[in-house]
Amino acid sequence: MGNENFGPVLGETHGARHADGLGALRKHSCRMAAQCRRRLMIYSFRLNPGIYNQPCFVEAVRQLIIRHARTRILILVAETDELGRGGSGLVQLAQERASSVEIRRRAEEFRNQQRSFLLADDCGYILRNLWSDLGNARLDYNAPYVVRSLMDDFLLEWEQSEADPSLRRLSI
Repeated sequence: MGNENFGPVLGETHGARHADGLGALRKHSCRMAAQCRRRLMIYSFRLNPGIYNQPCFVEAVRQLIIRHARTRILILVAETDELGRGGSGLVQLAQERASSVEIRRRAEEFRNQQRSFLLADDCGYILRNLWSDLGNARLDYNAPYVVRSLMDDFLLEWEQSEADPSLRRLSI
């Protein structure tokens, strides 16, 4: 391997950081997903393919599912039209591994929320206050209090949201 083994460690490295730009978001999203052990939550208006459909991210999620049988990947999005057209590795994983990966469309009253975040286990987060602003994200690999607050918001909306029928695999 190379330098990718060095860097922040989920659950150990303290301190908020700033990620500016798509490259930094990709790197930290892949790193957090690869280090995750139990639960990964994604909250977004749309699942940005430049982040969540990258081979390193999809493979990290796939390995998480394989390594840990009780893993839960929960994805909550407002706009699912693009996802329903195919081509998303996360949608394919959700179709293949429905017991581990679930995607829901946000309830109507939450559709206008503009923030986007990723939560890794109970400690790591990546947060953008405006989902479309790829140049301005905060993240921390060990911030359980921030993650708990975001997780509470996520789970509140999760309970009021529903699966999108267009994302289910059709058996013919």
